[in-house]
Amino acid sequence: MLINNPIKVLEKEHEIITRLNDIIQKIYLLWEKDSVIYVQIVNDLLLFISEYSDGFHHYKEEEVLFPTIREHPSFNLQEILDELLEHHEDFRNYKNEIIDALELKDFILVQNKLSELIDHLLDHIAVENEELFIMAENLLDPSDLEKMYFQFEDIDRELSFDKKKILEAIPESINKLLAK
Repeated sequence: MLINNPIKVLEKEHEIITRLNDIIQKIYLLWEKDSVIYVQIVNDLLLFISEYSDGFHHYKEEEVLFPTIREHPSFNLQEILDELLEHHEDFRNYKNEIIDALELKDFILVQNKLSELIDHLLDHIAVENEELFIMAENLLDPSDLEKMYFQFEDIDRELSFDKKKILEAIPESINKLLAK
């Protein structure tokens, strides 16, 4: 069993990212009761999506995981990586659409875009967990996986372990706010 498994790192990040699903459902119509809190929560979600999902997680996939898999001589499903990269770009576009709708105070559009984003994100995570990650563990030998693990550690160190912990706490802090 591999102790320094990069796939486990990505799966743990997926678990944290999927916590957004419940939050997005919980804040539906919150703007009618308290638009200030709604805007605050959406801004926190946007920060999390931008800096954690994209800044930490997708960055690791795009800079380390995908190229490593793509370069493996036995890998011949380039389309899956192209599709996953396209998803990452779609998530960035959703984020920008949410920012624009929030500036216009079009909360129904904000909520619809958040719902679309999380639906697509959950589908994306399922493909990675159930297909890509299994493929990676089967393709790559333990030394390649361990090398990737330490590349992930380097990325987290460069971006700041402390910042990552703060970002990982956002879903829980939003849930505490909603519980009041």
